[in-house]
Amino acid sequence: MKLKNLVFITFFALLFVIGGYYISQIDFGEKIARVEKITKSILEGVIEGPERFFPTEANITEEELSEINISKISEEIGESVKAKEKEKILLIEKKTEEALKIELKKLKEEKKLKHTKAKAKEAKLVKLEDLPQKFKPLKRNLHEPFKMGACELCHVSSGVKPGKIITKNIEELCYKCHKVRYNKKIDHKPVKEGRCTDCHDPHQSNSKNLLKGKNVNDLCLKCHSVGNKKKIKKVVNMKASYKHKPAEKNCVECHEAHTSDFKKLLKDDGKINLCLDCHSKLENHVDMKKWINEVKYKHGAISDSKNRCLECHDPHATNHKGILKKQQVKMCLSCHNKSLKSDEDGGMLMNMEKHLKDNPIWHKPIKDVVKEGGCAACHNPHGSNHFSILRRTYTTEFYDDFKTKKDFICFKCHKIEKFSEKYSDKTGFRDGKVNLHYLHVNNKKGRSCRVCHDEHASKYPRLIRRYTEFGGIKFPMRYIKTDNGGSCQPACHKKYEYDRVNQKNKFSPEVFKK
Repeated sequence: MKLKNLVFITFFALLFVIGGYYISQIDFGEKIARVEKITKSILEGVIEGPERFFPTEANITEEELSEINISKISEEIGESVKAKEKEKILLIEKKTEEALKIELKKLKEEKKLKHTKAKAKEAKLVKLEDLPQKFKPLKRNLHEPFKMGACELCHVSSGVKPGKIITKNIEELCYKCHKVRYNKKIDHKPVKEGRCTDCHDPHQSNSKNLLKGKNVNDLCLKCHSVGNKKKIKKVVNMKASYKHKPAEKNCVECHEAHTSDFKKLLKDDGKINLCLDCHSKLENHVDMKKWINEVKYKHGAISDSKNRCLECHDPHATNHKGILKKQQVKMCLSCHNKSLKSDEDGGMLMNMEKHLKDNPIWHKPIKDVVKEGGCAACHNPHGSNHFSILRRTYTTEFYDDFKTKKDFICFKCHKIEKFSEKYSDKTGFRDGKVNLHYLHVNNKKGRSCRVCHDEHASKYPRLIRRYTEFGGIKFPMRYIKTDNGGSCQPACHKKYEYDRVNQKNKFSPEVFKK
Protein backbone atom coordinates (compact mmCIF):
# COMPACT_ATOMS: atom_id res chain seq x y z
CA MET A 1 0.00 0.00 0.00
CA LYS A 2 1.25 3.26 -0.96
CA LEU A 3 2.01 5.84 1.67
CA LYS A 4 -0.39 8.31 0.13
CA ASN A 5 -3.31 5.88 0.51
CA LEU A 6 -2.32 5.02 4.05
CA VAL A 7 -2.42 8.71 5.12
CA PHE A 8 -5.75 9.21 3.39
CA ILE A 9 -7.30 6.16 5.15
CA THR A 10 -5.90 7.27 8.55
CA PHE A 11 -7.37 10.82 8.13
CA PHE A 12 -10.84 9.47 7.36
CA ALA A 13 -10.62 7.00 10.23
CA LEU A 14 -9.84 9.81 12.69
CA LEU A 15 -12.61 11.94 11.19
CA PHE A 16 -15.08 9.06 11.60
CA VAL A 17 -14.03 8.46 15.26
CA ILE A 18 -14.30 12.18 16.23
CA GLY A 19 -17.65 12.54 14.40
CA GLY A 20 -19.02 9.46 16.11
CA TYR A 21 -17.94 10.83 19.52
CA TYR A 22 -19.82 14.13 19.03
CA ILE A 23 -22.91 12.40 17.67
CA SER A 24 -22.89 10.11 20.72
CA GLN A 25 -23.05 13.24 23.00
CA ILE A 26 -26.29 14.54 21.43
CA ASP A 27 -29.60 13.59 23.15
CA PHE A 28 -31.79 13.18 20.07
CA GLY A 29 -34.83 12.34 22.16
CA GLU A 30 -34.63 15.67 24.01
CA LYS A 31 -34.14 17.62 20.78
CA ILE A 32 -37.09 15.94 19.10
CA ALA A 33 -39.32 16.54 22.18
CA ARG A 34 -38.38 20.22 22.24
CA VAL A 35 -39.10 20.69 18.52
CA GLU A 36 -42.40 18.93 19.08
CA LYS A 37 -43.41 21.32 21.93
CA ILE A 38 -42.47 24.44 19.98
CA THR A 39 -44.38 23.25 16.93
CA LYS A 40 -47.38 22.40 19.10
CA SER A 41 -47.33 25.81 20.76
CA ILE A 42 -47.19 27.62 17.40
CA LEU A 43 -50.06 25.57 16.03
CA GLU A 44 -52.23 26.21 19.14
CA GLY A 45 -51.50 29.92 18.86
CA VAL A 46 -52.58 29.95 15.24
CA ILE A 47 -55.74 28.01 16.02
CA GLU A 48 -56.79 29.97 19.19
CA GLY A 49 -55.83 33.37 17.88
CA PRO A 50 -53.59 36.17 19.25
CA GLU A 51 -55.89 37.07 22.16
CA ARG A 52 -54.72 34.14 24.16
CA PHE A 53 -51.23 33.50 25.37
CA PHE A 54 -49.86 29.94 25.59
CA PRO A 55 -46.63 29.76 27.53
CA THR A 56 -44.06 27.34 26.21
CA GLU A 57 -41.76 25.29 28.26
CA ALA A 58 -39.00 25.81 25.75
CA ASN A 59 -35.89 27.27 27.43
CA ILE A 60 -33.27 29.33 25.69
CA THR A 61 -29.95 27.65 25.98
CA GLU A 62 -26.60 29.29 26.63
CA GLU A 63 -25.66 28.53 23.05
CA GLU A 64 -28.73 30.34 21.69
CA LEU A 65 -28.04 33.30 23.94
CA SER A 66 -24.52 33.57 22.57
CA GLU A 67 -25.99 33.83 19.11
CA ILE A 68 -27.95 37.06 19.93
CA ASN A 69 -26.27 40.14 18.46
CA ILE A 70 -25.89 42.38 21.52
CA SER A 71 -23.98 45.06 19.71
CA LYS A 72 -26.80 45.51 17.24
CA ILE A 73 -29.38 45.93 20.00
CA SER A 74 -27.16 48.49 21.77
CA GLU A 75 -26.85 50.44 18.56
CA GLU A 76 -30.62 50.47 18.07
CA ILE A 77 -31.17 51.65 21.67
CA GLY A 78 -28.60 54.37 21.20
CA GLU A 79 -30.31 55.65 18.09
CA SER A 80 -33.64 55.65 19.91
CA VAL A 81 -32.21 57.76 22.78
CA LYS A 82 -30.72 60.25 20.34
CA ALA A 83 -34.05 60.60 18.55
CA LYS A 84 -35.83 61.41 21.82
CA GLU A 85 -33.20 63.94 22.77
CA LYS A 86 -33.65 65.63 19.41
CA GLU A 87 -37.41 65.80 19.96
CA LYS A 88 -36.90 67.43 23.35
CA ILE A 89 -34.43 69.94 22.00
CA LEU A 90 -36.80 70.83 19.17
CA LEU A 91 -39.63 71.29 21.64
CA ILE A 92 -37.51 73.56 23.88
CA GLU A 93 -36.36 75.56 20.88
CA LYS A 94 -39.95 75.96 19.75
CA LYS A 95 -41.12 77.15 23.17
CA THR A 96 -38.16 79.48 23.53
CA GLU A 97 -38.87 80.93 20.14
CA GLU A 98 -42.54 81.50 21.07
CA ALA A 99 -41.55 83.06 24.40
CA LEU A 100 -39.12 85.36 22.68
CA LYS A 101 -41.80 86.40 20.22
CA ILE A 102 -44.22 87.20 23.04
CA GLU A 103 -41.57 89.11 24.98
CA LEU A 104 -40.56 90.99 21.87
CA LYS A 105 -44.19 91.89 21.23
CA LYS A 106 -44.53 93.20 24.78
CA LEU A 107 -41.37 95.26 24.44
CA LYS A 108 -42.65 96.74 21.19
CA GLU A 109 -45.99 97.60 22.80
CA GLU A 110 -44.32 99.14 25.83
CA LYS A 111 -42.02 101.10 23.58
CA LYS A 112 -45.03 102.37 21.69
CA LEU A 113 -47.00 103.38 24.84
CA LYS A 114 -46.17 106.36 26.99
CA HIS A 115 -48.17 105.83 30.15
CA THR A 116 -45.91 106.62 33.10
CA LYS A 117 -45.82 109.87 34.96
CA ALA A 118 -42.09 110.15 34.26
CA LYS A 119 -42.77 109.98 30.53
CA ALA A 120 -45.66 112.40 30.71
CA LYS A 121 -43.33 115.20 29.67
CA GLU A 122 -42.51 113.28 26.53
CA ALA A 123 -46.18 112.72 25.74
CA LYS A 124 -47.91 115.01 23.36
CA LEU A 125 -49.90 117.49 25.44
CA VAL A 126 -53.30 118.64 24.36
CA LYS A 127 -54.52 122.09 25.21
CA LEU A 128 -57.77 122.15 27.14
CA GLU A 129 -59.42 124.23 24.47
CA ASP A 130 -58.50 121.56 21.93
CA LEU A 131 -60.16 118.73 23.83
CA PRO A 132 -63.04 116.93 22.09
CA GLN A 133 -66.38 118.71 22.34
CA LYS A 134 -67.86 116.00 24.57
CA PHE A 135 -65.67 117.21 27.46
CA LYS A 136 -67.02 120.77 27.27
CA PRO A 137 -67.90 122.78 29.18
CA LEU A 138 -65.28 121.70 31.67
CA LYS A 139 -66.49 120.66 35.12
CA ARG A 140 -65.37 121.88 38.50
CA ASN A 141 -62.78 119.17 39.26
CA LEU A 142 -60.37 117.83 36.65
CA HIS A 143 -58.26 114.68 36.87
CA GLU A 144 -54.63 115.84 36.89
CA PRO A 145 -53.52 114.06 33.64
CA PHE A 146 -56.68 115.37 31.95
CA LYS A 147 -55.92 118.84 33.24
CA MET A 148 -52.38 118.55 31.86
CA GLY A 149 -53.74 117.40 28.54
CA ALA A 150 -51.53 114.32 28.85
CA CYS A 151 -54.02 111.97 27.23
CA GLU A 152 -51.26 109.52 26.36
CA LEU A 153 -50.78 108.70 30.03
CA CYS A 154 -53.85 106.52 29.79
CA HIS A 155 -54.75 106.26 26.10
CA VAL A 156 -53.02 104.68 23.13
CA SER A 157 -51.48 107.53 21.14
CA SER A 158 -52.29 106.54 17.55
CA GLY A 159 -53.21 103.85 15.09
CA VAL A 160 -56.07 102.43 17.07
CA LYS A 161 -59.63 103.25 17.96
CA PRO A 162 -59.82 106.78 19.39
CA GLY A 163 -60.04 106.82 23.16
CA LYS A 164 -58.78 103.29 23.64
CA ILE A 165 -56.95 103.01 26.93
CA ILE A 166 -53.52 101.44 27.07
CA THR A 167 -54.60 98.36 28.98
CA LYS A 168 -57.73 96.35 29.52
CA ASN A 169 -56.96 96.25 33.26
CA ILE A 170 -58.17 99.63 34.50
CA GLU A 171 -57.13 98.73 38.03
CA GLU A 172 -53.48 98.43 36.99
CA LEU A 173 -53.68 101.68 35.07
CA CYS A 174 -55.06 103.58 38.09
CA TYR A 175 -52.47 102.10 40.41
CA LYS A 176 -49.67 103.35 38.17
CA CYS A 177 -50.16 106.70 39.88
CA HIS A 178 -52.45 105.93 42.84
CA LYS A 179 -50.05 103.69 44.70
CA VAL A 180 -52.38 102.66 47.54
CA ARG A 181 -53.44 99.05 47.18
CA TYR A 182 -56.53 97.92 49.03
CA ASN A 183 -55.57 94.83 50.96
CA LYS A 184 -57.74 94.79 54.08
CA LYS A 185 -60.02 91.87 54.86
CA ILE A 186 -63.08 93.04 52.93
CA ASP A 187 -63.10 95.00 49.68
CA HIS A 188 -65.95 96.91 48.13
CA LYS A 189 -66.98 94.78 45.15
CA PRO A 190 -66.03 97.34 42.45
CA VAL A 191 -62.62 97.69 44.12
CA LYS A 192 -62.18 93.94 44.32
CA GLU A 193 -62.95 93.61 40.63
CA GLY A 194 -60.80 96.59 39.63
CA ARG A 195 -63.77 98.65 38.44
CA CYS A 196 -62.51 102.05 39.62
CA THR A 197 -64.46 103.87 36.93
CA ASP A 198 -67.75 102.55 38.31
CA CYS A 199 -67.56 105.31 40.91
CA HIS A 200 -64.92 107.74 39.63
CA ASP A 201 -64.88 109.69 36.38
CA PRO A 202 -61.34 109.48 34.94
CA HIS A 203 -61.64 112.93 33.34
CA GLN A 204 -63.71 115.43 35.29
CA SER A 205 -66.55 115.83 37.73
CA ASN A 206 -68.42 118.48 39.65
CA SER A 207 -68.05 116.34 42.76
CA LYS A 208 -65.09 115.89 45.04
CA ASN A 209 -62.84 112.93 44.29
CA LEU A 210 -64.17 112.88 40.73
CA LEU A 211 -67.26 110.96 41.84
CA LYS A 212 -69.85 110.11 39.25
CA GLY A 213 -72.68 111.18 41.57
CA LYS A 214 -73.67 114.58 42.89
CA ASN A 215 -72.19 113.53 46.23
CA VAL A 216 -71.22 110.34 48.06
CA ASN A 217 -74.78 109.39 49.02
CA ASP A 218 -76.10 110.01 45.53
CA LEU A 219 -73.37 107.76 44.16
CA CYS A 220 -73.92 104.99 46.74
CA LEU A 221 -77.68 104.95 46.27
CA LYS A 222 -77.34 104.45 42.53
CA CYS A 223 -76.50 100.86 43.41
CA HIS A 224 -77.78 100.46 46.98
CA SER A 225 -81.28 101.92 46.76
CA VAL A 226 -84.41 99.78 46.90
CA GLY A 227 -85.31 98.39 43.47
CA ASN A 228 -81.97 99.22 41.87
CA LYS A 229 -81.44 97.99 38.33
CA LYS A 230 -78.33 96.02 39.26
CA LYS A 231 -80.40 93.92 41.69
CA ILE A 232 -77.94 94.44 44.51
CA LYS A 233 -79.28 92.87 47.71
CA LYS A 234 -77.68 95.25 50.21
CA VAL A 235 -80.08 98.18 49.92
CA VAL A 236 -81.31 101.04 52.09
CA ASN A 237 -84.52 103.02 51.87
CA MET A 238 -83.45 106.59 52.46
CA LYS A 239 -86.92 107.78 51.48
CA ALA A 240 -88.32 106.55 54.81
CA SER A 241 -89.69 109.06 57.32
CA TYR A 242 -87.01 108.81 60.01
CA LYS A 243 -83.40 108.97 58.88
CA HIS A 244 -80.22 108.39 60.82
CA LYS A 245 -78.35 111.69 60.55
CA PRO A 246 -74.95 110.26 59.57
CA ALA A 247 -76.59 108.12 56.89
CA GLU A 248 -78.49 111.13 55.60
CA LYS A 249 -75.39 113.30 55.66
CA ASN A 250 -72.72 111.06 54.21
CA CYS A 251 -72.41 107.26 53.92
CA VAL A 252 -68.68 107.43 54.61
CA GLU A 253 -69.41 108.72 58.11
CA CYS A 254 -69.75 105.04 59.02
CA HIS A 255 -68.56 103.11 55.95
CA GLU A 256 -65.24 102.87 54.14
CA ALA A 257 -65.63 103.39 50.42
CA HIS A 258 -62.91 100.99 49.33
CA THR A 259 -61.84 98.43 51.91
CA SER A 260 -62.31 97.61 55.56
CA ASP A 261 -61.46 95.09 58.25
CA PHE A 262 -65.10 95.05 59.36
CA LYS A 263 -68.22 93.59 57.78
CA LYS A 264 -70.28 95.85 55.51
CA LEU A 265 -67.18 98.00 55.08
CA LEU A 266 -67.83 99.69 58.41
CA LYS A 267 -65.17 101.72 60.16
CA ASP A 268 -65.58 99.69 63.35
CA ASP A 269 -67.74 96.90 64.74
CA GLY A 270 -71.16 98.02 63.57
CA LYS A 271 -73.10 96.14 66.25
CA ILE A 272 -72.29 98.60 69.03
CA ASN A 273 -68.80 100.14 68.94
CA LEU A 274 -69.42 102.31 65.91
CA CYS A 275 -72.75 103.49 67.36
CA LEU A 276 -71.19 104.42 70.68
CA ASP A 277 -68.36 106.29 68.97
CA CYS A 278 -70.91 109.01 68.24
CA HIS A 279 -73.55 108.40 70.89
CA SER A 280 -71.07 108.99 73.69
CA LYS A 281 -70.07 112.42 72.40
CA LEU A 282 -73.26 114.07 71.18
CA GLU A 283 -74.14 117.41 72.76
CA ASN A 284 -77.31 117.50 74.88
CA HIS A 285 -77.50 113.70 74.78
CA VAL A 286 -76.81 111.05 77.35
CA ASP A 287 -73.33 109.53 77.13
CA MET A 288 -74.75 106.22 75.95
CA LYS A 289 -71.49 104.30 76.31
CA LYS A 290 -71.19 105.28 79.95
CA TRP A 291 -74.90 104.70 80.53
CA ILE A 292 -74.93 101.20 79.10
CA ASN A 293 -71.81 100.22 80.98
CA GLU A 294 -72.75 101.65 84.35
CA VAL A 295 -76.49 101.14 84.83
CA LYS A 296 -77.50 98.56 87.39
CA TYR A 297 -80.07 96.76 85.26
CA LYS A 298 -79.10 96.06 81.66
CA HIS A 299 -81.40 95.19 78.79
CA GLY A 300 -80.45 91.85 77.27
CA ALA A 301 -81.18 93.21 73.79
CA ILE A 302 -78.04 95.35 74.12
CA SER A 303 -75.81 93.39 76.47
CA ASP A 304 -76.35 89.79 75.32
CA SER A 305 -78.01 89.73 71.93
CA LYS A 306 -76.40 88.78 68.65
CA ASN A 307 -76.77 92.15 66.95
CA ARG A 308 -76.67 94.51 69.97
CA CYS A 309 -77.93 97.97 68.86
CA LEU A 310 -79.00 96.58 65.52
CA GLU A 311 -81.48 94.24 67.23
CA CYS A 312 -83.89 97.17 67.41
CA HIS A 313 -82.51 99.99 65.28
CA ASP A 314 -81.96 100.36 61.56
CA PRO A 315 -78.76 102.37 61.06
CA HIS A 316 -80.10 104.08 57.93
CA ALA A 317 -83.77 105.01 57.88
CA THR A 318 -87.21 103.62 58.78
CA ASN A 319 -90.79 104.77 59.11
CA HIS A 320 -90.66 104.41 62.89
CA LYS A 321 -89.51 106.94 65.44
CA GLY A 322 -86.05 106.23 66.87
CA ILE A 323 -85.25 104.55 63.52
CA LEU A 324 -86.66 101.37 65.06
CA LYS A 325 -87.08 98.45 62.71
CA LYS A 326 -90.75 98.12 63.67
CA GLN A 327 -93.42 100.08 65.47
CA GLN A 328 -92.16 100.31 69.03
CA VAL A 329 -94.55 97.93 70.82
CA LYS A 330 -94.23 95.37 68.01
CA MET A 331 -90.45 95.74 68.28
CA CYS A 332 -90.58 94.89 72.00
CA LEU A 333 -92.96 92.01 71.39
CA SER A 334 -90.66 90.50 68.78
CA CYS A 335 -88.67 89.22 71.80
CA HIS A 336 -91.32 89.39 74.54
CA ASN A 337 -93.59 87.00 72.70
CA LYS A 338 -92.61 84.24 75.09
CA SER A 339 -91.62 83.82 78.72
CA LEU A 340 -88.08 85.10 79.23
CA LYS A 341 -85.67 84.68 82.08
CA SER A 342 -84.96 88.00 83.73
CA ASP A 343 -81.32 89.08 83.88
CA GLU A 344 -82.09 91.05 87.02
CA ASP A 345 -83.22 88.37 89.43
CA GLY A 346 -83.47 85.18 87.37
CA GLY A 347 -87.27 85.24 87.57
CA MET A 348 -89.48 84.63 84.56
CA LEU A 349 -90.95 87.54 82.64
CA MET A 350 -94.45 87.00 81.31
CA ASN A 351 -95.30 86.40 77.69
CA MET A 352 -96.36 89.97 77.07
CA GLU A 353 -97.72 89.34 73.60
CA LYS A 354 -100.13 86.74 75.00
CA HIS A 355 -101.03 88.97 77.94
CA LEU A 356 -101.98 91.83 75.62
CA LYS A 357 -103.89 89.47 73.37
CA ASP A 358 -105.89 88.05 76.30
CA ASN A 359 -106.64 91.47 77.82
CA PRO A 360 -108.22 93.90 75.36
CA ILE A 361 -108.02 97.06 77.51
CA TRP A 362 -104.48 98.36 77.21
CA HIS A 363 -102.61 100.94 79.22
CA LYS A 364 -102.68 104.15 77.21
CA PRO A 365 -98.93 104.30 76.34
CA ILE A 366 -99.23 100.85 74.78
CA LYS A 367 -102.52 101.66 73.07
CA ASP A 368 -101.35 104.96 71.57
CA VAL A 369 -97.70 104.49 70.79
CA VAL A 370 -97.22 107.63 68.74
CA LYS A 371 -98.62 110.06 71.31
CA GLU A 372 -97.85 108.24 74.53
CA GLY A 373 -94.53 106.59 73.80
CA GLY A 374 -95.30 102.88 73.90
CA CYS A 375 -93.36 100.58 76.19
CA ALA A 376 -90.53 103.11 76.29
CA ALA A 377 -92.77 105.57 78.11
CA CYS A 378 -92.13 103.54 81.28
CA HIS A 379 -89.15 101.34 80.40
CA ASN A 380 -85.73 102.50 79.26
CA PRO A 381 -84.66 100.02 76.57
CA HIS A 382 -81.01 101.00 77.07
CA GLY A 383 -80.94 99.95 80.71
CA SER A 384 -81.87 101.55 84.03
CA ASN A 385 -81.00 101.77 87.70
CA HIS A 386 -84.58 100.80 88.54
CA PHE A 387 -85.87 97.26 88.37
CA SER A 388 -87.57 96.10 85.16
CA ILE A 389 -85.50 98.83 83.48
CA LEU A 390 -88.17 101.35 84.51
CA ARG A 391 -87.43 105.01 83.98
CA ARG A 392 -88.35 105.85 87.56
CA THR A 393 -88.65 104.07 90.86
CA TYR A 394 -91.51 101.73 91.66
CA THR A 395 -92.29 99.05 94.16
CA THR A 396 -92.76 95.32 94.16
CA GLU A 397 -94.36 95.44 97.62
CA PHE A 398 -98.04 95.30 98.54
CA TYR A 399 -97.65 98.30 100.87
CA ASP A 400 -95.50 101.38 100.37
CA ASP A 401 -95.15 104.93 101.63
CA PHE A 402 -96.39 107.31 98.99
CA LYS A 403 -95.52 110.37 101.07
CA THR A 404 -91.79 109.69 100.88
CA LYS A 405 -91.71 108.05 97.45
CA LYS A 406 -93.21 110.58 95.13
CA ASP A 407 -90.97 109.64 92.24
CA PHE A 408 -93.04 106.59 91.31
CA ILE A 409 -93.14 105.95 87.58
CA CYS A 410 -96.95 106.24 87.70
CA PHE A 411 -96.70 109.91 88.68
CA LYS A 412 -94.79 110.62 85.48
CA CYS A 413 -98.22 110.87 83.82
CA HIS A 414 -100.84 110.66 86.58
CA LYS A 415 -101.03 113.86 88.66
CA ILE A 416 -100.06 113.24 92.25
CA GLU A 417 -102.92 115.49 93.43
CA LYS A 418 -105.29 112.66 92.55
CA PHE A 419 -103.68 110.68 95.39
CA SER A 420 -102.60 113.33 97.87
CA GLU A 421 -105.89 115.25 98.48
CA LYS A 422 -108.42 113.90 100.97
CA TYR A 423 -111.33 115.41 99.11
CA SER A 424 -111.18 115.96 95.40
CA ASP A 425 -113.15 115.82 92.18
CA LYS A 426 -109.98 115.35 90.14
CA THR A 427 -110.31 111.58 90.29
CA GLY A 428 -113.14 109.33 89.24
CA PHE A 429 -112.37 106.92 92.08
CA ARG A 430 -114.33 108.81 94.73
CA ASP A 431 -117.49 108.48 96.78
CA GLY A 432 -119.07 111.88 96.51
CA LYS A 433 -116.08 114.13 97.16
CA VAL A 434 -114.15 111.59 99.24
CA ASN A 435 -110.99 110.64 97.33
CA LEU A 436 -110.82 106.84 97.49
CA HIS A 437 -107.30 106.85 96.05
CA TYR A 438 -106.16 108.93 99.03
CA LEU A 439 -108.03 106.59 101.33
CA HIS A 440 -106.02 103.64 99.96
CA VAL A 441 -102.54 105.17 99.81
CA ASN A 442 -102.34 107.96 102.40
CA ASN A 443 -100.41 106.30 105.22
CA LYS A 444 -97.18 104.31 105.52
CA LYS A 445 -99.07 101.15 104.67
CA GLY A 446 -100.51 102.62 101.53
CA ARG A 447 -101.47 100.07 98.92
CA SER A 448 -99.23 100.28 95.92
CA CYS A 449 -100.79 100.95 92.52
CA ARG A 450 -100.15 97.44 91.29
CA VAL A 451 -102.32 95.94 94.07
CA CYS A 452 -105.44 96.99 92.16
CA HIS A 453 -104.19 97.88 88.67
CA ASP A 454 -102.37 95.95 85.96
CA GLU A 455 -99.78 98.23 84.39
CA HIS A 456 -100.09 96.69 80.96
CA ALA A 457 -103.57 95.43 80.18
CA SER A 458 -106.77 94.15 81.73
CA LYS A 459 -110.25 92.90 80.92
CA TYR A 460 -111.73 95.49 83.27
CA PRO A 461 -112.05 99.29 83.07
CA ARG A 462 -109.33 101.42 84.63
CA LEU A 463 -106.97 98.46 84.21
CA ILE A 464 -108.46 96.90 87.38
CA ARG A 465 -106.99 93.46 88.02
CA ARG A 466 -109.15 90.41 88.18
CA TYR A 467 -107.04 89.12 91.06
CA THR A 468 -104.81 90.80 93.58
CA GLU A 469 -102.07 88.96 95.43
CA PHE A 470 -101.12 89.07 99.09
CA GLY A 471 -98.65 86.74 100.82
CA GLY A 472 -98.40 84.63 97.70
CA ILE A 473 -102.16 84.05 97.59
CA LYS A 474 -104.44 85.40 94.87
CA PHE A 475 -107.72 87.03 95.83
CA PRO A 476 -110.47 88.04 93.38
CA MET A 477 -111.16 91.79 93.19
CA ARG A 478 -114.83 91.37 92.24
CA TYR A 479 -114.90 94.82 90.69
CA ILE A 480 -118.19 95.96 89.17
CA LYS A 481 -118.50 99.19 87.25
CA THR A 482 -121.62 101.37 87.41
CA ASP A 483 -122.56 104.57 85.59
CA ASN A 484 -121.37 106.85 88.40
CA GLY A 485 -119.01 104.58 90.27
CA GLY A 486 -118.73 100.92 91.07
CA SER A 487 -117.91 98.39 93.76
CA CYS A 488 -115.27 95.88 94.74
CA GLN A 489 -114.98 93.11 97.28
CA PRO A 490 -111.43 91.84 97.63
CA ALA A 491 -110.18 89.88 100.61
CA CYS A 492 -108.99 93.21 102.11
CA HIS A 493 -112.47 94.35 103.04
CA LYS A 494 -116.18 93.65 102.62
CA LYS A 495 -118.02 94.86 99.53
CA TYR A 496 -117.98 98.60 99.24
CA GLU A 497 -119.90 100.61 96.68
CA TYR A 498 -119.04 104.14 95.64
CA ASP A 499 -120.97 106.75 93.70
CA ARG A 500 -119.56 110.03 92.51
CA VAL A 501 -122.97 111.74 92.53
CA ASN A 502 -124.78 110.19 95.45
CA GLN A 503 -122.26 109.29 98.15
CA LYS A 504 -122.80 105.73 99.42
CA ASN A 505 -120.71 105.71 102.61
CA LYS A 506 -120.03 107.89 105.63
CA PHE A 507 -116.36 108.30 106.45
CA SER A 508 -115.23 109.20 109.97
CA PRO A 509 -111.91 111.04 110.41
CA GLU A 510 -110.40 107.83 111.81
CA VAL A 511 -110.88 105.96 108.55
CA PHE A 512 -108.24 108.12 106.87
CA LYS A 513 -105.68 107.14 109.51
CA LYS A 514 -105.89 103.39 108.89
